[in-house]
Amino acid sequence: MRTHVTAVGLGIAAGGLGLRALVALGRVLTLADLPPHADPGTAAAVYDALTAVLRTTAWAAVAAGLALALTSWLSGRVRRAPPTAEADSP
Repeated sequence: MRTHVTAVGLGIAAGGLGLRALVALGRVLTLADLPPHADPGTAAAVYDALTAVLRTTAWAAVAAGLALALTSWLSGRVRRAPPTAEADSP
């Protein structure tokens, strides 16, 4: 079960990185295909404003996924205390 949760966390982090890469690629492609009369600085500012939430969400997904994976992985490393004699007695 812990292995699955760790894998899900890593998958969420990978998805966040993929989203961030696609937003960056979209910016490059959008700015490369501007009409000649368009101002690249203005187009970049508009693109950045429109995708700010996506970039923030991507980094949040990376952080949350890594936190989930690390917490799950570390929970398997902690040893449980052996049961005491009091717990075994009626």
